[in-house]
Amino acid sequence: MDADPSVIHVAPADQPTSVRQLAGGLLAAYEVDGGTVHLAGCHLDDRPFLRLGVRCGDDFREFFLDAEGRDVAGDLVAALGMRETVKLGKPPKEAASEIRRLAELGTRLAAERLPELGAAEPVDVAVLWCKYAEGKLRFTVDEHTADLAFDGWARSLAAPAFVCPHTGQSTFHPAATDDGRIVPADQIEVCAETGRRMLAGDLVTCSVTGGRVRAELVKTCPICSQPVLRSKMVKCHTCRQRVSPAVIERRVCSACRQLRPVTKADPRMARLLDEHPPLDRWRGWRLAETGTVYILTAAGWLKRLLLVVDKESLEIKVLATGSRLARGWQIIRPLQYRYVLRE
Repeated sequence: MDADPSVIHVAPADQPTSVRQLAGGLLAAYEVDGGTVHLAGCHLDDRPFLRLGVRCGDDFREFFLDAEGRDVAGDLVAALGMRETVKLGKPPKEAASEIRRLAELGTRLAAERLPELGAAEPVDVAVLWCKYAEGKLRFTVDEHTADLAFDGWARSLAAPAFVCPHTGQSTFHPAATDDGRIVPADQIEVCAETGRRMLAGDLVTCSVTGGRVRAELVKTCPICSQPVLRSKMVKCHTCRQRVSPAVIERRVCSACRQLRPVTKADPRMARLLDEHPPLDRWRGWRLAETGTVYILTAAGWLKRLLLVVDKESLEIKVLATGSRLARGWQIIRPLQYRYVLRE
């Protein structure tokens, strides 16, 4: 079946008609550090609308309808350039029956919507073809890639922002980390220790050096709770914990300098006695705690005892003895723990 010759076919005068015309505006929106962006697939589809012009006397009205007969919003009419059109010499490949259906639908709707015009008939029935684009952009940095899908009306299509899958942030300026993740360029920092380009969220600030470094390279000080480069931590001469140099004075950490007398009524001491009953043989308990351990000293007739115990498991981490008449501690081996505690 041939198309109705009374129906003309038009298209917005300035809409892109090829992928090449569309690509320039899309690709120009992005800046890729050390890489490129290109179309990894795109196609344009022709989608029909109806334009109806109705005249009765000096009164002329124009309607734009979609393929289902619904009014097209004014902002979409403007965005797609529906009022400034050019005639197509050959319409897109659509079934003639479908084109006829659209024309008949428009004629009927015009009569229904304009009863005050009486026997007015459409003087302009046009199938208006607007191009709809669908495709994918591919960002490439070295061997690393990330894809971004897009779709929209070709005439009004704006380049979409790349949404980072790792941060959720949008950007038109992507770049790649050294581990191959394509992310917003302003979210990349250089690790002060390794020199690697990394996602800012994977770095922490060392409280000693002030440098931004990989999280794996730092440890939280159990006393001040600040992140410290493992290589910058120092060992307390008393409890043997590795801590921030900021809490050390004369080789002793602030926890060991702040031991306080404690009795069995203290819940912490009750836990320690329940787990290690031989401690009850000792006296003069003094206790401090960090984020990870209890530090306990006690005294016997001639000896002093130092005990460092994990706060959660109550496992002994360090056991040392010393003389009540001298400074310093002698570290005890684990196989001797039970014997020493019972002395």
